[in-house]
Amino acid sequence: MSDQKKPAATFGDVMLGIPAGGREKSEGSRDEKRGERKGGPMVVVKRAGGAVETRKADAPAAAGNGEAAAAPAAPRVVVPTGPSVADEVHEHESFGEMFEKQVKDGGLPTRKMPRVGEKVRGKIFQLGAETAFVTIGKLEAMIELDELKDDQGILRSGVGDEIEAHVVETGAKGIVLSRRLSKDAASLSMLAEAKLSGMPVDGLVIAVNKGGLEVAVGDVRAFCPSSQADVRPGKLDEFVGQRFTFRVTEVKERNVVLSRRALLEEELKAKGAELRKTLEVGKVVKGRVVSVQNFGAFVDLGGLEGLIPVSELSHTRIGHPSEVVKVGDELEVEIIRMEAAEPNSPDKSKRKERLTLSLRKLLDDPFKKAIETLKEGMVVKGKVARLTQFGAFVELMPGVDGLIHISALSERRISHPRDAVRVGDEIEVKIEKVDPEEKRMGLRLVKDGVPVGEGVSSSAAAAPTQHVETDAAPKKPTVKLRRGLVVIGKVVRIESFGVFIEFEGGNGLIPASETGTERGTDLKRTFPMGKELKAEIIEMEGQKVKLSITAAQRSEERADLEAWKATQKPQGGGKAGFGTLADKLKGLKLS
Repeated sequence: MSDQKKPAATFGDVMLGIPAGGREKSEGSRDEKRGERKGGPMVVVKRAGGAVETRKADAPAAAGNGEAAAAPAAPRVVVPTGPSVADEVHEHESFGEMFEKQVKDGGLPTRKMPRVGEKVRGKIFQLGAETAFVTIGKLEAMIELDELKDDQGILRSGVGDEIEAHVVETGAKGIVLSRRLSKDAASLSMLAEAKLSGMPVDGLVIAVNKGGLEVAVGDVRAFCPSSQADVRPGKLDEFVGQRFTFRVTEVKERNVVLSRRALLEEELKAKGAELRKTLEVGKVVKGRVVSVQNFGAFVDLGGLEGLIPVSELSHTRIGHPSEVVKVGDELEVEIIRMEAAEPNSPDKSKRKERLTLSLRKLLDDPFKKAIETLKEGMVVKGKVARLTQFGAFVELMPGVDGLIHISALSERRISHPRDAVRVGDEIEVKIEKVDPEEKRMGLRLVKDGVPVGEGVSSSAAAAPTQHVETDAAPKKPTVKLRRGLVVIGKVVRIESFGVFIEFEGGNGLIPASETGTERGTDLKRTFPMGKELKAEIIEMEGQKVKLSITAAQRSEERADLEAWKATQKPQGGGKAGFGTLADKLKGLKLS
């Protein structure tokens, strides 16, 4: 049996340190073998590069019994030296303890999950049919494509672009991002997060109450003060039923306060910064009228506002800007002046950038057409448009005025143009001078076909002041004001509570309730400056006069009725009346 071939060593024998063919021998001394294994469990250590070392957990890598070292069939793998997890793990340490220790030492990477409401920045790595996928560090998230589109529905972001958004969900669907908090995700806790992070929220205006708007953000009822509903005051009723985006400004218990104005101002500021780079004096731009005041009209150019002064609205003289433009009109205007902001200026109006615009420059100049037909020496008809201390302006054509100096209004010396002419008078004038550069015309009043001052004897011309008192036209008697008197006056001032008119003998107020218009009517549109009105004096208190258009109309109706009655021939007995049927049959011949 001595020449019997020894069996080859198996993998199990090698793991247990048994030499080839030595199992029979080792079985005879099992107690000894058990003693050799009492040192601890066998550990397989996997090194970098795929090398494997097998040893006891509490023994050096090179240790082993004599039989295992001498066994030629149990080759030992030489591995690089260095620290490893197994070198520091003992029997009493669990896998969990080992993992936590390694994480604490920075040996394993961690992925921090963002919290709901947190603002994050990520890069788009894939676009789906309705969703964009974004990497946030080592995490992945998704956002709806609709939120990456502009107002025209055009997708403005693509693969590789970075975006900023807020986390709205971190549940089973994964990380969901949004640039605004939707109604479905709204709750008090999320609204509180939205306040801290600045995330916009979607809300539906459901009602108007005292002081503002009632807004539904999901199941939460919120309030938006009227001052925060828009950048400009407006009618709150127009907002009901519409959905807007708001900024959360306060969350206290169940009270949620919103602001739409804050978001609009941010958008306008961003648009204005981009628009400002393209503007220059002389450039023609498009805009929308957002406000009409006595001194001009404000136009929104798309993030920046400019003012069209009343003098730049038309070539013709106007009483109020509302005669030319109204809120909402789309206009083309020219920039005629740009003034930078002066933050430290004591004048508040200069603390903001100011743009001055002109509508008149883009309109056809009527003066250029007028001088083609109106020549010096011609006698033409015109209408007195306005009076000044030094003369009278006469409208010869729409938008074309000429000036009659006070010295060319009368043969005698007068103290004011009103002593010779009045606004609205149709008169004849002689064109004495035309200045195309200054766009001015000098006129002279014509009476009975003769220009004033021409054909007068030299002696009379040399002493124009000798008969000032005797030749003065008799003054009209002053009208005595009383209740019930109907007067005709022109609008000189308009307020929200009424219209002020000026009439012969005084001036007074027509309250809004006495104008004959419905409550809430825009008085500036209905009664433009300079418009003639007929009103009756209904109350007098010292110099204060209160008038009524409706009372004047009733008085006129009564007067018309009385006048009609007076035209009716009296019937029967000589008394005025409608008469009986018998009266009407008198005098008729019956066949």
